[in-house]
Amino acid sequence: MTKINMKLERLAANRIMRSLAFTTLLLTFTMSLCGYGQNSTDTNIIEPYLAPKFLASKGDLGATANLTGLINNISASPRLDSRGASSVIVRYVSSDLITLRFGLAPSIISVRQLSTDSVGKDLVETDSSARQASISFRPAIEFHLKGTERLDPYILLEGEVGTIGQFRAGSNTSITDTTGVGTINRTITEDGGFNLGAHVGLGFNYFLVKRLALGMEYGLGVNYMVTGGDRQEVIQSDPTSGVAKTTRVLSSSRSSITNFGVDPMVQFTVSYFFDI
Repeated sequence: MTKINMKLERLAANRIMRSLAFTTLLLTFTMSLCGYGQNSTDTNIIEPYLAPKFLASKGDLGATANLTGLINNISASPRLDSRGASSVIVRYVSSDLITLRFGLAPSIISVRQLSTDSVGKDLVETDSSARQASISFRPAIEFHLKGTERLDPYILLEGEVGTIGQFRAGSNTSITDTTGVGTINRTITEDGGFNLGAHVGLGFNYFLVKRLALGMEYGLGVNYMVTGGDRQEVIQSDPTSGVAKTTRVLSSSRSSITNFGVDPMVQFTVSYFFDI
């Protein structure tokens, strides 16, 4: 019962944190829009907009990372794309009202395992490996609203396109007995795929000092991913006695996933802008 109560308390705490974060974000945009409406008759509409001294300036180049953890254990981590790969986020301040953003998420998974075992009087050595590469691109644009000298709210429109490379796996097995060494080589190849996505959200930066800001983002999006295709498995066996043979198995399997919904959690961010 104690463990169940603790899990329920954690779930309740997470829901409260998400609710508070969303409420904060909503209030920020409400105040920004109200402030814009109150000043709609100002001459500031006619005069060129001047960015407050704490905000990033036109031509600045920034980098953004996510913040995770609690107050006493906060850490910065890369933002994940729709496939769960870590991405690098770069922001370019095109003007006082528009910031261009680009995310890049390269990923290479390579696994190798060596094993040695004995089966009766035979020594079995296996060298197996698997490898797959992928990359995704995430262009985005931020439309910034009127804030304060430190608060910088914006609307985010983001796209995502990625490619998933061919999956390759194989194993080389040698079997040593009193008559010699036999080998079994197995190779598997399978087509990769691609992913597409679109995301819209609200966010804001709060500049602690010039060029350094903490932020928050929340929104919804849709992701579409296709994986698989033609699959080939080749087994080459060369026993110590007998005739060597090759077996080839061809098949095809393709799967697609479509996911639409709100972000599973609010994104807390830290950004720094460089004067270039």
